[in-house]
Amino acid sequence: MKIGIMGAMPEKIDSIHALMSDVETIERGGRIYHIGKISGKEVVLVFSRWGKVASATTATSLITEFKIDHLIFTGVAGASNPDLNIGDIVISKCLYQHDMDARPLMPRHEIPLTGITFFKADSILIGKASAAADKLLATLSEKIPVSMLEKFSIRSPKFILGTIATGDQFISDREHTAAIMAEKPETDAVEMEGAAVAQVCSDYGISFVVVRTISDQAGHTSELDFPLFIKEIARLYSEHMVKNMLDEEESITESGACEAAAALGV
Repeated sequence: MKIGIMGAMPEKIDSIHALMSDVETIERGGRIYHIGKISGKEVVLVFSRWGKVASATTATSLITEFKIDHLIFTGVAGASNPDLNIGDIVISKCLYQHDMDARPLMPRHEIPLTGITFFKADSILIGKASAAADKLLATLSEKIPVSMLEKFSIRSPKFILGTIATGDQFISDREHTAAIMAEKPETDAVEMEGAAVAQVCSDYGISFVVVRTISDQAGHTSELDFPLFIKEIARLYSEHMVKNMLDEEESITESGACEAAAALGV
C-alpha cells in the first residue's frame, strides 16, 4: 500500500520531506518525486506545481508510474465562505471546476463525457484528515509560536468538511468570487488544483482527499504577508496534518471502490 502526497507549494514539500526516511529521489517530467517512508508507511511525495494541467499530469504520474493506492493533496486556498478565517482548514467533501463550461452541449460545470460535476472525496481519508485536523488545532500553540498566530489573527481556528472550487484563475476580485457563489453558493474555498486531481483519481479509481489551509478571503484585498504565512503557518499545518494522518495506528487501507468517482450532482 503506497500513499501519494502532493503539495502546491515547495515549502510544504520541504517540510514533509523532513519527515521521511529511506528516501530515493527520481525526476520525471520536470517534477522531483521523493520515494520513502513516513511513520513506517510507503509514500511518494511531490510538488505539483500550480494549475489544473500541472497538477493533473503530476497525479497521473503518481498513479501510473509510481503505483500509489491513495492520494493526499495539501495546499492553501482562498475562502469564499464568509464564516471561514485565515488559519481555518477545509477538508474536501467534494470538488468541482468552476471554470468548466461546455454549454450548450452539457450543463455548466459538468465534466464532458462523464456526467459528473462534483467529485466526492473518500470517506475513510476524510475521517483521517478530520481526526488529524482536530489533533493539530487542539495543540496549535505548541506547534506555532503564539506571537506568529497573533500576527495572522489566528485565534480559534476550526476545520470544516466543505466544497472546494478549482479553476485556472487566481481569484483576486470580489466580482469573480460573487459570480462563483451565485452559481454554487455551497462553495467554501477556491483554489487552482484540487478538482483536476480529483478527476484524475476518478478516472483511475484512486481514493483521495484534498486538505486546504485558508490563507485569505478569495477576491478580497488583504495585506497578508503571503510568503511569511507559507513559511511560518501553512507549511507547518501541512507537515502536522500529514504526520497525524500517517501516525494513526490503523493504517490507510482498502476503502472499497473509489468514492471519488461518485457524482453528487450534475
